[in-house]
Amino acid sequence: MKILIADDNRVERLILSRVLEQEGHEVIQAETGNQAVEYYCKHSPSLVFLDVLMPDLDGYEVASSIKSNQGSRWVPIIFLTSLTDAYDLAKCIDCGGDDFVSKPVNRIIIKAKVNAFARISNLYETIENQKAEIQYHNDHLIQEQEAAKKIFNNIAHRGCLASDNINYHLSPMSIFNGDLLLAAETPMGGMRLMLADFTGHGLPAAIGAMPTSEIFYGMTKKGFAIPDVMTEMNARLFSVLPRGIFCCVIIADIDAIDERITIWNAGAPQAYILDQENREVCLVQSKHLPIGVQTPQRFKVEPDVYPFSKQHKLLAITDGLIESVNKDSEMYGDSRMLEYIQSNILEDNLCDALVNQIVEFTGYAEQGDDLSLIEVAYPLHHLEQVVALDNQMKAQTGTLDSNISLCLRGKSLGKFDPIPLLLQTLLECRELTPHRSRIFTILSELFNNAVEHGVLGLDSNIKSGSEGFANYYRLRTEGLHNLVEGFVKVEIDHSPLNDGGRIIFDFKDSGKGFDCDKVIAIGSKHYSGRGIPLLMNLCESLEYFDQGRHVRAIYRWFADEEE
Repeated sequence: MKILIADDNRVERLILSRVLEQEGHEVIQAETGNQAVEYYCKHSPSLVFLDVLMPDLDGYEVASSIKSNQGSRWVPIIFLTSLTDAYDLAKCIDCGGDDFVSKPVNRIIIKAKVNAFARISNLYETIENQKAEIQYHNDHLIQEQEAAKKIFNNIAHRGCLASDNINYHLSPMSIFNGDLLLAAETPMGGMRLMLADFTGHGLPAAIGAMPTSEIFYGMTKKGFAIPDVMTEMNARLFSVLPRGIFCCVIIADIDAIDERITIWNAGAPQAYILDQENREVCLVQSKHLPIGVQTPQRFKVEPDVYPFSKQHKLLAITDGLIESVNKDSEMYGDSRMLEYIQSNILEDNLCDALVNQIVEFTGYAEQGDDLSLIEVAYPLHHLEQVVALDNQMKAQTGTLDSNISLCLRGKSLGKFDPIPLLLQTLLECRELTPHRSRIFTILSELFNNAVEHGVLGLDSNIKSGSEGFANYYRLRTEGLHNLVEGFVKVEIDHSPLNDGGRIIFDFKDSGKGFDCDKVIAIGSKHYSGRGIPLLMNLCESLEYFDQGRHVRAIYRWFADEEE
C-alpha cells in the first residue's frame, strides 16, 4: 500500500515511516502542507497520515484540498494530533478526515488502523468497479433498447397515424411504451384504429405489441372484420403472454361511406363519441374482458355500431389519464374527464387540450403510468384513389384468367367471412393492386346484401337514427347466430382483355327476393348512397335475375390506370 505522511516534525515523521515500512508499505514523506498536496497529486497514495499543525497550509486545509481532488477515488485521511479538545478533534472529521490518532504514535494502533482502512479501501474499490461494470451494461442495455425501439416503431407505427383527421398523444414512462396506438386505412375506404394498453409499462409490457401490430395491419389490409382480427389477436396473446399480463383494447372501424362506426371495448376506459353539432357525448363502455385472458374457445366479440359523420369525433384514452393524481393524491377520474370533454366539445384539438389539463391538474408531477389518447374526426374515403404499379408488375400474373366459386350454407354464413379469402385470391393478380378498394367494396356490398336483405330479410329502413343502427345490427347478429338454413353462392370469373381485364361477380341467395327494378329506379348513382347505388357507380354493369335473388356485377379495369 502506498502511504503519504505529512508532518513538519522530522523525528515523528521518521518513526511513523519506519513502522509502516516494516509492515511492507511504500511511504512518501512531506514536510509542509503545500508539499503534501503536491505529492498527493503526483504519487496518488492509497492512505494519508496528516499532521494538524504545519507551516504554510495546516492539516485542515490540506485535507480539504485532497478531498476536492479525489474524483471517484476514495483515499482515507488519518490525522496525527496531540490535540485533546473535542472541538478540535471534531474539526478533523468535518474538514474531510476519516480518523485520527494521538501523538506519540502507538505501533499496535497504527497497524490496526492501516489494516482496517485497507479493508475498507478494497471494499470501496470493489464497489466502484462493480458500479462501473453496472454502468457499462446499463449503457449497453439502453443502446439495445433504443435500437429495438426504432425497429418496433417502424413495425407498429407504419399505418396512417399522420392523417389530417387524427390527433394523438403517446407519453411512455420508459423507453418502451406499454400503450400501443395503431391506425390503418381499410380496403373499403374507411379507417381502423386501435388503442391498446398492456399490463404495466416498459419492455415487458411492450413485448406483446409486436404480434399485436402484425395481426392488426396484416388482417386489416386483407379486409378482415373486427371480430376476426380480435379473435386472432386474443389467440396469439393467450399463447405467448405469461399469465398476469394482458391487454385492454378499444378498436373501431369508421365507415366513411355508410357514415357509421363499429367499435368494441375490452377492458379499456370508456370511449367518447362526440356529436359536435348537437353537443352530445355518447359513452362506449367496456363489455368484455381484456384480450389475452380468455381461451380462444370462450372468446367472443360483439362490437357496437353507431352513426358517425362529419359532425362526429371519436376520443379514446388509456387508464393512465384518468388515474393521474395531484399533490393531494386525488385522482382525475371519469367524471372530471367527461365534464371537461362536454365543456370543450367544439375544441379543434381536444387531444392536446386534455393533455394540458392533466398536466395542470397533477401540478407537473412525474407521471405514474403511460399516458395515451387519440382523437379521430370523420375521414375521407379513398375509393377513387389508385396506386400506380411498377413496370415490373405489369406482366400477366396470378389469377388474371380464373374462375372462383364458393357456397356458404346455414351456420357457415354466421361464422365465416369469405371476403378476405376472395379478395386475397383475386389480388394474386398483382395488376389488381390499384383496384383493391373498389373490388373489396363490390365484394362486401354484394355479400352483405345477399346475407342481410336476402337470407335474413332485413329492411335497410330500420337503420334510421342512432337507435335504428343499433337495432339493425342487433337483429343481424341474432339472425346469423340462429341461422340453420339458407345459402349464399358466389362465383367470380376473371378474364384478361388487351388493355386490362374484366371481373364478373355472380351472387345468389336463398331469400325471398325483392322488386329490384323499383329499387334501381329510385336509387342514386353517387357515393352518398350505399348498396345498389354504390355498386352501380363502381361497376360497368349491374343486373338482377330471379326476382332479385341473383345479382351479376361486372367490373372493368384497365392496366394503364395511374394515381
